[in-house]
Amino acid sequence: MDYLGKKNILTQRYRRKSFDLIEKVVSKIEFKDQKAIFVGISGGPACGITKISKFFHKRITKSEIIKELSFFKIDNHNRNISKENEYLVKDYDNYNKKRRLYLIDICSPDSFDYDKFFEILNTLKKGEKIRIPFFDEEKCEYVPEKDKIVDPIKTPLIIVEGYYIFKDKRVREMLNLKIYKDVEDDVRLSRLILREEKYLKLDQEAYRMFLDIYEKFYKISFKENINPYKTSANILLPDYKMVNENNEIEEDETLEFLIKNLTYLSKGKKPKV
Repeated sequence: MDYLGKKNILTQRYRRKSFDLIEKVVSKIEFKDQKAIFVGISGGPACGITKISKFFHKRITKSEIIKELSFFKIDNHNRNISKENEYLVKDYDNYNKKRRLYLIDICSPDSFDYDKFFEILNTLKKGEKIRIPFFDEEKCEYVPEKDKIVDPIKTPLIIVEGYYIFKDKRVREMLNLKIYKDVEDDVRLSRLILREEKYLKLDQEAYRMFLDIYEKFYKISFKENINPYKTSANILLPDYKMVNENNEIEEDETLEFLIKNLTYLSKGKKPKV
């Protein structure tokens, strides 16, 4: 048998194993005394959890997304920046200070109101609808007119997205299914740079500042607050290529199988193979 033939067999075995795991995990989820089912999707910055969330939401009619970012604390006074890192927050017109502070803040779980986060999930669990704030990452501020009402009676499958949702024990234990997006550090860094390009404006000093923020905040936070908790996940998802002008995830049999199972679950039915 040639190399491609062996690779194809191994791929099929891996896919079958993934299908069995998904079916086993999802089949154990029941509504019982709760009105909403929570599917948590986590991973490091720029790993693509937002695209995965949207991919699921678009294909599962009775679903809604709640982001950890909706509970971000603006002007977090608990920000811990030592004197040696003060240059990160100095005035510098070519790299907006507000943007830099935001990038630093999101590297800390303390920058999110997890008490409120848990309270809202608990409200949804009881079947009560509630207003979810909208935080605009571009403006680095809340936009009240974009707030949304989430009604678990209409959308009982709640997709919970965030970096630290597995770290907070209360939220972690609330999640019925935990999915971790596993992406290599260098891939995530390259995506972060591409994402930040419009703010860096090809300015050498701005790039240096951004890379310093990555080294001193992103890497440390990922190592301490995100990566250790991937062991609590039920399912590990590998990286997925992006296609077309909308930067959407390409079709994948494993994702489609997961979506099919979650769709049955959202309708209160047992998953089918």
